[in-house]
Amino acid sequence: MKVLLTGANGFVGLNVVTALLAAGHQVTAWVRPTSNLTFLKPFGIDLLQGELHDQVALRTAMERHDAVIHTAGNTSSNRRDWPLLEAANIAGTRAVTDAALESGIARLVYTSTTSTLGAHNDPLAMATEETPLRGFRARNPYAISKLRAETLVRRACDRGLSAVILNPAEVLGAFDYSMQWGRMVLAVYHNQLPFMPPGGASFCSAADVGQAHVSALTRGRSGENYIIAGTPARYTELIAKIESVLLRKVDTPQTHYSRFWLKTLLQEKLPWLVRGEPVVDAYRLRVFGGVYYFSSAKAERELGYQPTSLRRMVSDCASWYEANGFIASGQPETSSVKE
Repeated sequence: MKVLLTGANGFVGLNVVTALLAAGHQVTAWVRPTSNLTFLKPFGIDLLQGELHDQVALRTAMERHDAVIHTAGNTSSNRRDWPLLEAANIAGTRAVTDAALESGIARLVYTSTTSTLGAHNDPLAMATEETPLRGFRARNPYAISKLRAETLVRRACDRGLSAVILNPAEVLGAFDYSMQWGRMVLAVYHNQLPFMPPGGASFCSAADVGQAHVSALTRGRSGENYIIAGTPARYTELIAKIESVLLRKVDTPQTHYSRFWLKTLLQEKLPWLVRGEPVVDAYRLRVFGGVYYFSSAKAERELGYQPTSLRRMVSDCASWYEANGFIASGQPETSSVKE
């Protein structure tokens, strides 16, 4: 299958490229002219440069392909970035879906997030695709933009497009050069953990997320959401797994979580009073205080998704960091991990 992939140079995108090529598909990457292509170019795939809002160019590119995977987007949770979120996540998705309809694309796979789904803040409860989004998480500008994008995808389905929406949880693994959860791996490696998060989340392997996108090209029901989750874990458990893989022990942070969250909130709301750039945005810090677990049972049934262990995710991330010079080579467990 000939697949056009937006956001191919990103964390998730690079894992999708890996999975597509392993499955024998032909891949063309649609990237912005200013994109960092350092880790994409070695794959040797075709590159097309353009902007998401250029619907005419998108349509022309899609006419030579069988399917589109749309991973490109902005992940900020800062309200000041709403114009960027609206342009990338809403307007960009509208252009992609319209171009897909006009060019007769057989299948669109859209990468969303579990930020658009409700969660229970209860370690004994697993949220599903049907759990309504409520509370402070519903006010997250990132979630709002992705929800509107999902609506655009469903409207395109009503107009005849065959599309599947994937909702990855907390992604951990290789190619994390933009420092998503890999930032936690590096914090443990350098013994610079700024605070101890009290909550928990569902983690999924970046490689498995890539494979789920490939599966969604031919499996799954059009217009449906599929949670890509896996291991539910407290953040303290994640940190312990990272310590185990890296064979390093991190010192207990001196700053309490609540004080760190308050400082970050003031840095965002009153930057003239509390100076400095937040290490993590205030919204995500608030999420760190709760326990939000998601079930990937639907994806397991319908897409054949198979979650990976937390240790394997950490090892994949650490191995990639070692291979690319982010950490020193020779870490004992990064090349061979016992499940």
